[in-house]
Amino acid sequence: MTVYLWALYRPRIEPKKGFGDLGYLIRWLEKQRLPGDAPSDWVVMLLKIAENDGRSVYVHDKGGPDEWTLTLNRVDALPRC
Repeated sequence: MTVYLWALYRPRIEPKKGFGDLGYLIRWLEKQRLPGDAPSDWVVMLLKIAENDGRSVYVHDKGGPDEWTLTLNRVDALPRC
């Protein structure tokens, strides 16, 4: 299973970070109640399409009042505890 690290950035709000597979990211995004019309699975699909060297960024309403940014980084191996 491929695992990803992600971070959600919104103006004047502490960033939220998480990790898991893409299905978990979709469910996590739905709980964030972010502004915008794009469904969470579309946002994740766009991140996967834009992935370059295991990294991608999605920006919603850049410079607008509802701006938010989601970064995605693929993890090839999880650290051992």
